[in-house]
Amino acid sequence: MSGDGASEDILRWCASVVGSCEVESGDARFHGRTTVCRLRTATGHAYVKVHRDRGTWGPEVHGYERWSRAFPGRTPTLLGVYDAGPFALLVSGMPGKNLEDAALPEAKRRDAWRAAGNALTSLHELEVGEYFGSCDRDGHALGVPVTDAVEYIAAAYEEDIGRGARGGWLSEQELAVIERARVMIPAFAGERPIPCHRDYCPVNWIVDDDGEWIGVIDYEFSRWDVRVSDFSRYPDWDWMLRPDLTDAFFEGYGRPLSPVEQDQLLVSRTQYALGAIVWGRENSFFGFEQEGRDALVVLAELLP
Repeated sequence: MSGDGASEDILRWCASVVGSCEVESGDARFHGRTTVCRLRTATGHAYVKVHRDRGTWGPEVHGYERWSRAFPGRTPTLLGVYDAGPFALLVSGMPGKNLEDAALPEAKRRDAWRAAGNALTSLHELEVGEYFGSCDRDGHALGVPVTDAVEYIAAAYEEDIGRGARGGWLSEQELAVIERARVMIPAFAGERPIPCHRDYCPVNWIVDDDGEWIGVIDYEFSRWDVRVSDFSRYPDWDWMLRPDLTDAFFEGYGRPLSPVEQDQLLVSRTQYALGAIVWGRENSFFGFEQEGRDALVVLAELLP
């Protein structure tokens, strides 16, 4: 790999797609799965994203090829796909900046959350799947397909609880909170898999110079999932720190959650907090770990 994170082969391929281009910056992501390079071309900017393995590349390419149509004109255009290994994709740039970095007045920020909620409805209504989980570029399931929502959610809980137990990272009090959420998993009975972005949050929402929401990027985590997964995975924990923003989001989404969905959301938020503790400890992101623990304290007051 070059110093900017993309091999010479990848850069030559990029030039074959967009013409002469130059790397302006490279960002090796903290999780180690991908590297993103910003390219300057004759007509503007493009981004090449290099994946360490096919297991993360396939779902993202599928997301761009199949599900990005839910956001017409509001998401990058997929310009090319490199599948010779390493695995990469090339997308167009978008004007503006991500909402997390935009210094907006609070009213504008709430408007952006409201617009993001409104846009998400198109993704959730796009189609219904046959199984839960990630898929390769061609739509085939990665791993054994799971068709039952309760089984799908329960398996995710079991895996994270097991990892936490093996490391000794969960206190008795935390396990008790997690167990209160786990017994609510039957609330997912009958749920069908729908397209979910699963990283639908301010760092991936783009606003223009006037602070207007203009689109979404990054389909790396997209998969067939339960609806509430797109309402719980906020890395900045906005659901508990900025409820005014999530209220605006649901105003845009167009309908309140049903009582059953509210229960599902508690389960999903607990799952995300558990995952933050386990993943944060495994990868030495101790701030994220602590945020997961703080979220469990709040959830202890909300769970039945």
